[in-house]
Amino acid sequence: MMAAAGTPELQPGIYLGPGAPKAFLLAIAEFAPGCDSAQAGTALRRVWEVLADLRRGVVRDTEATRPGEEGARVDADTFDALLGYGASLFGPGRDLTELVRPDLLVALGHPGGPFPTLRWGSDVPPGSGEGDVCLQLTGRDSQAVSRAVVEVWKLIVDEELPLSIRETYEGFARDDGRSWIGFHDGVSNIRRSQREAAVRCAGDPAWNRGGTYLAFLRCGVDLAAWRRLAREQQEILVGRDKLTGNPIEKVEWDGIRLHPRAFPSPAGTPEERDAFLDPPETGDPVVEASHIHRANQNRAEPTTPAAHRIFRQGYEYLDGFAAGEPAIGLNFVSFQGELEHLRQILGLAGWLGGVNFGGRAQRGPGEPEPIELIELRAGGFYAVPPRAKPFPGAGLFAAT
Repeated sequence: MMAAAGTPELQPGIYLGPGAPKAFLLAIAEFAPGCDSAQAGTALRRVWEVLADLRRGVVRDTEATRPGEEGARVDADTFDALLGYGASLFGPGRDLTELVRPDLLVALGHPGGPFPTLRWGSDVPPGSGEGDVCLQLTGRDSQAVSRAVVEVWKLIVDEELPLSIRETYEGFARDDGRSWIGFHDGVSNIRRSQREAAVRCAGDPAWNRGGTYLAFLRCGVDLAAWRRLAREQQEILVGRDKLTGNPIEKVEWDGIRLHPRAFPSPAGTPEERDAFLDPPETGDPVVEASHIHRANQNRAEPTTPAAHRIFRQGYEYLDGFAAGEPAIGLNFVSFQGELEHLRQILGLAGWLGGVNFGGRAQRGPGEPEPIELIELRAGGFYAVPPRAKPFPGAGLFAAT
């Protein structure tokens, strides 16, 4: 269904071209106390085998068990699975791997927050979103990814594997391509021709060469506060026209007139359209402080370390209602060759480290006040090694 574009070394679930799936589920798992390296490797090998069977349409519960009958089948190729490894796998006192932990593969943790202006929700338990292993499932619809994670749970129970699924986070891509705040989502993503270079790990440590790093941030969004802003204020904070998605080049304060870039005609190639949608060069300090400019301060080639380029895949979520308002947000999932890139984007004051979403910290007359739009509900960093047999990252564990 959805083979990953680009290099065959990257695991499925990283969509460098068009056609990303609509459903997302991230399962966070941890190994049982006392589990050794060989047992951990065996558990993941069995998980990977069951997922491979399910991708072929084989469900363990509906295989033939009586003479002369045929096992039931489900649709094949309805999901992709990606396996990542968290900082706790390398923790002291654990006998899970002898290989070195990447320097920046660390726990986000509490108290305070991992980034200056993106803080944890006050009711978020420490460690939310972090574990020994993450399993990203992306697919055709919610039942495809949900069935896959339940099949993994059944395997763990039936075979008494030393592994448990601690929590899951679900999401979806809207069919209009917009986020909950009403603007086009992912418009400023890295250009397609640059994505593979941005996500590939060059090889430090060697066991992750050809792989990548996944950053997962489940960001709650205060939609009620956002909707109290006028459209023009929203557009100034985002840096785009709300309906067209065209980037704003200038703001005039005589009646607050915004000047978005005019779209060229004809539209041109996808690469040319990506270039048009990039944040424009502008001397307007208000436009420079918008979200799209703060998140894209440097448009250099991704092979330039200081460029801090990442490739993002976003999935919205609805987590019910609380106090009469929807508990909504974005599952921010990014892939990058080094975790330092995301840390700098979200940590440096000139990027997003100075405000929560967009705008100038010291605003002028008429400018929208920066709002606390986003809070962190869960998050974790994971190393995502390249494809391998019998499963990605098998070299981390003792031979089974």
